[in-house]
Amino acid sequence: MKFLKYFSIAAAALLAFSCQEVDKTYAAPADEVVAPVLNAHADIVVDEATLANNVTFTWSEVDYGYPAQVTYSLYVVYGEKELQLGQSFTTSYTMTKEALNNLLVDEKGLALAADATSMITLYVTSTISNNNPEYTKKSEAITFNITTIAATTAPWIRRYIYVPGNHQGWAPADAPILWETGEDSGKYEGLVNLVNAEDKTADCEFKFCQLPNWDVNLGGSESAMTPGGDNIKRPSGLYWISVEAEDDFSAGSVTIKAVGAINVIGGAVGGWDVANDLALACTDVNGQTWSAVCDNCAGGEFKFRLTGGDFTDPWAMNWGGDINHLTAGGDNLTTDLTGKVRFTINFRGDIPALAEDVTNPSPIFATVAAE
Repeated sequence: MKFLKYFSIAAAALLAFSCQEVDKTYAAPADEVVAPVLNAHADIVVDEATLANNVTFTWSEVDYGYPAQVTYSLYVVYGEKELQLGQSFTTSYTMTKEALNNLLVDEKGLALAADATSMITLYVTSTISNNNPEYTKKSEAITFNITTIAATTAPWIRRYIYVPGNHQGWAPADAPILWETGEDSGKYEGLVNLVNAEDKTADCEFKFCQLPNWDVNLGGSESAMTPGGDNIKRPSGLYWISVEAEDDFSAGSVTIKAVGAINVIGGAVGGWDVANDLALACTDVNGQTWSAVCDNCAGGEFKFRLTGGDFTDPWAMNWGGDINHLTAGGDNLTTDLTGKVRFTINFRGDIPALAEDVTNPSPIFATVAAE
């Protein structure tokens, strides 16, 4: 489950960046779009012998009246807790029994009892990238029993919080997320495109939610946020956001830094003295994937970084190392690809995969692919 792309041009660069435009057709009226139907699922039994077996959830395709890129999000509910299992651009989502079990029994997940049978509820939503919440459709829920075992992961799972606002229709479940920086650190960071969807010249208003709903949210004073506080406001733009919050979200603070651009830079893409801008992926409804095409990639080393705005030092925030789990200040990345190549960086991360990984790696990842 990797989440996808968009583009922009840097005039001084040796690259020509482009993004495939969506056909300029109109969606059907929102009230005529039928929500997906999540298919019933048999009870699941997790045991040591079947941890590697796959579990697949399926649903009906949603017709928006034109060939739109539809993002489906699958959610699981138990009691008052709710979490996202994953996202898909097709009508199914597959994960291992081990990944599912670990998400459900973890205390920061649904906290199901291990070695017990519990009834859980699932639903799926569909969304298109038009920033209109009326086009987010939610299925009827299904329920089934699952028999769990003790988690097989590390004793902690990297947590994340949601950033809903008028940049995405005030819908916490579909909002951009910030990831916890370390084990039980209570500090969450990420890159978020805060652009008022109704008026790009107006301020963007937003808050921070602990769950994919409004039950626990922080707002008000940035230096001393409180539950249910007022909306926080910023001029529409791109920001690097750092939140520090109590585990129960009873208090918190936030630091918000303006970003001028996110670049890919290096010998592979024109040299270390040329900053080539990426831009928001065309089909990304969460605003956390940045992508561009280099028509003349030479192969070799490169990195991603933030520049402009509050980042006066162009190397203050950069990423490299393992392309699947980028780290701040990591070693230069490399590619053997040449010619027309797409570079993409994703700040949302792969939630189920992180639940499986006992090392709790960085959620930020990149892809480099021939066009």
